Amino acid sequence: MSASDTTWGSHPGVAAALSYPFFDAVFNRRSRRFSLGAEITGGPTKYRSAHDPTPLDELEEALLVQAATGVSGMALGDMPALDADGRDICTNTLARFVGRTWPSPCASHDTELIFWNDEGTHVAKFKEITPSKVREVETQDDKDRLLTTFRAARHKLFDGRPQYPRQYPIMLPFNIWSSDVPGSTIFLPVADVTFELINVLLLMCGWPQGGMYLIDDYNDNRPAGCERWAKEGLLNPMYAIPLSMLGNVSAIETGFIMQNLSLAIQAMGLGGWVHAAPAGMALMGGTPTARGLGFRFTTPAKGPRAGRPVPVGIDGVIEAYCPPYYQDMSAAVEAVVQAKFGPGGPFNLETESPSPYLQRNEFIAAVPRHSDALVQCVKDICTYIYDTYGRFPPHVDAITVSGSWVQAHHLDLDFYDRFFQAGAYTETQARHMQLWHSRTPRRTAEPALAAAAP
Repeated sequence: MSASDTTWGSHPGVAAALSYPFFDAVFNRRSRRFSLGAEITGGPTKYRSAHDPTPLDELEEALLVQAATGVSGMALGDMPALDADGRDICTNTLARFVGRTWPSPCASHDTELIFWNDEGTHVAKFKEITPSKVREVETQDDKDRLLTTFRAARHKLFDGRPQYPRQYPIMLPFNIWSSDVPGSTIFLPVADVTFELINVLLLMCGWPQGGMYLIDDYNDNRPAGCERWAKEGLLNPMYAIPLSMLGNVSAIETGFIMQNLSLAIQAMGLGGWVHAAPAGMALMGGTPTARGLGFRFTTPAKGPRAGRPVPVGIDGVIEAYCPPYYQDMSAAVEAVVQAKFGPGGPFNLETESPSPYLQRNEFIAAVPRHSDALVQCVKDICTYIYDTYGRFPPHVDAITVSGSWVQAHHLDLDFYDRFFQAGAYTETQARHMQLWHSRTPRRTAEPALAAAAP
């Protein structure tokens, strides 16, 4: 079942989900694993579904994706550009004035959502969509546009589901029976670590009180390409931090996205759960035996991880700020600076990028640019890292998956009625097929529902 834009706003399932109480979603969220078409082959809950797998339709996937990672309006950036002494503080670290349904360091939003079903594998490219107002989803017209925006953001990677070995140790054995099964939709957040790491270096090395001094703790604590900048007074050797601390600064994003999905699954009356994904190397396509998601890998020839493939992107879709997508790390750093201050950037007076301020130009004019010395310092640090380790970042992958994903599916309520106490599912699950798919309820009594019914 699909839908036109005109049916979205009047759809009873969409209306019910959008008005579902937040705290009900929090307290009623559960992992509900048994989908239509599922089977448990042994043990006290041995059971085979009497129903065929039933895929989510476009409306269901659209609302889940919007809840997970949609554009919610404009980021406020409500902090000072300068301190009381006129020194740069932090406002210029913001990457954009775009708000999403999840918080992000410096509003950089470096995590993309890949999702797939029986028909195909897609990426939701909301980073290319900008808001038109501070609160993007207020009126019914705004809600009606959620389907249109979803379609604009959806980019198909290939037909069908990604292929990877469905066996231990690639997958945990107790998950295989119900994970990535026919009829389900899988949601996998994928984080690009590189943009925000470069942005953080611009922040840390640019403190007016003295920038952080990077040392390579894997190589006798020698300066990580920044000794010159300490001598010139930009960095303070008293604030030394090791390269090993430069981890996945975007890791927090994937957890928020998965929590959004979990709450939306409950609000919509679907089943689903968060669980361990297959081993990242196999899932992303870093082994010769499986296509996976088709990521590009590079293999460093130097450093402590020499010979280990590193995922860096999907050409034209997700591209890390490092070679091979940039000639060198200096070019990657320059691209981050230009994303903020160049044409179309949030701090460029000549462009009309989204801004929440009443006096936009006055505010933007007060935001300091990164100095040439600071930019060159960060270029030197990033170049040192790449030349020394053959990769960027030095100790985590450029593109990372969290190790978990979210699955959404239609529940087989018969299974829960047979094996579980009252309250195993709620009225929302009981009414889902009726509200979303115009199916008449099959039963007059809901044993597993009774205790949860209002």
